Amino acid sequence: MSVMVCPSDLTLIGDELSIGDVIRDIIRMGPHEEPLHVLDLDDVVLKHYGWCAKMPRVKPFYAVKCNDDPRILQTLHMLGAGFDCASKGELERILGLGVDPDNIIFAQPAKSVPSLLYARSKQVLTMTFDGAVELEKIHRHYPEAHLVLRIRHDSQKVRCSLGKKFGCEPVRDGPELLRYAAELGMNVVGISFHVGSDCEEHEVYYDAVQVAKGLFEYAKTLGYKLTVLDIGGGFPGDNNKPLDRFAVAVNAAIDRFFPADCNVRIMAEPGRYYVASAVTLVSFVESKRVVKEVQEEDGTECTIMHYYLNDGVFGTFYTTAHEAQPAIPIVARKPGATEYRSMVWGPTCDSVDLILNDWKLPELELGDSVVFENCGAYTSVLSCRFNGFALPKVVAYLREETWKLLQDMIAAPASSTPEPVDSSTVEGKLLVTHEAFTPLAEAALSV
Repeated sequence: MSVMVCPSDLTLIGDELSIGDVIRDIIRMGPHEEPLHVLDLDDVVLKHYGWCAKMPRVKPFYAVKCNDDPRILQTLHMLGAGFDCASKGELERILGLGVDPDNIIFAQPAKSVPSLLYARSKQVLTMTFDGAVELEKIHRHYPEAHLVLRIRHDSQKVRCSLGKKFGCEPVRDGPELLRYAAELGMNVVGISFHVGSDCEEHEVYYDAVQVAKGLFEYAKTLGYKLTVLDIGGGFPGDNNKPLDRFAVAVNAAIDRFFPADCNVRIMAEPGRYYVASAVTLVSFVESKRVVKEVQEEDGTECTIMHYYLNDGVFGTFYTTAHEAQPAIPIVARKPGATEYRSMVWGPTCDSVDLILNDWKLPELELGDSVVFENCGAYTSVLSCRFNGFALPKVVAYLREETWKLLQDMIAAPASSTPEPVDSSTVEGKLLVTHEAFTPLAEAALSV
C-alpha cells in the first residue's frame, strides 16, 4: 500500500487542537511582516462531505479561479472532486495533478485558440459555449469536443452578476444555437447556467433548472439526447451561510425535472462554497494616526483613529472594495474599553486602499493583531505587489486524523465520487470540535 508523505508546506496538528488554537499561537509570535492566510484544510474536507451528503446527485467541479492554492487543489483531487477550468494555465495545473480529463470542464465561453488547441491535445472534451462565433471556433479547431450550451439566468441577489458577460438568452437564442450546432454536426451534450457569485436567492436554482429542462426537450427535436446539466456556482461559503436551503431547492428541481432514472449527469461549479470559510487572515497594525475633528452638528470634538494594516485592497480585500464583500474585524477587547470611530487602511499609498470606513473599535496599538474570517474566496488570487508590498503568506494546517483519512482514500480503489455519507458520521471521522468550524470567538484573540 502506498503511503503519502506529508509535504513540507503543510503542518499536521493534533486532533485535540482547533484552528483557533493555531491562530492564538500565531498572534503570540507576532507581529509578522507579511499578512498571514491561515488555511484550514479540515474545513475544505468537511465542506466536500457536506456537499455530498446534502446534494448526493450533484457532482462538484471546483472552480479553480476562486482559490488555486496547490494544497486545496490536491486535497479536492484526493476527495474525488472535479474541476472547472477557465484558461490554459488552469488546465495545465489541474492536469499536472494527475486529474483525468473527464473530470474537467473547460467552463470558459470565450476561449482563446491556443487554449482550445491545448485542451484538444490533452483530450479535455467537455466545454461551454454561448454564441455562434464560439461555436464556429470550436468547430474549426476542436470538432470532436463535447459542448455544453451556457444560458443566462441571473439571480437578482448576488455579489457579482455574470449574466452581462456570459450566457445566451434561453428562449430567443438557445434554440437557434442548438439548431446551428446540429447543422455543423457538433456534439452538444448538455445545458449549463450560472446565477451569479455568492447568491442569496435559493429559489433561482429551481427556476433555472426548469428553463434548462425546456431546452433539453427542444434538443430532442434536433436529434440530440443531452446527458449533462451543469447548475454552475454561486453557492455561499462563509461560515454563517449554510448550504441547506440551496440544497433543498436544487434537489427539488432535479428530482422533478431530471429524475434519477433519466440518465442525466448533474454537475455544479462551486468555488466560494469550498474555500471562503477555510481561510482566516491575521493582519497587524503597522501605523496609526489620531485625528481630532469638530462635529458640525453640535461643535463637539471627536477623536477618529486611523489604523494602517499590513494588508489591504491590493491584497486580501479586493472584493471588499469592488464587490461589497463584508470585512468584519476581530480584535482583542478589554471590558469597559473606550471605542472610537476608526478608519482601517491598507499599507499602500493609494487612497482607495480603505478596508473599513467609520468602524467602532477599541484603541489599538502598533503590533496589535486584527483578524478577519471568511477570506478564502477571491482574495489571494487577486492580490498584487502594488507599492512592493508582500503578498499574503498562506500557512496551511490539517489534522492528523484527516490526514489518515486521505491516506486511506488514496489506498482504496479509485472512485470518481465519494459515497454519500451522513454529516454526523463525517464529523465523527474528522474529530470535528465545535470551535474548529464555527466563527472564531473574539475571546480567541486574548493571549
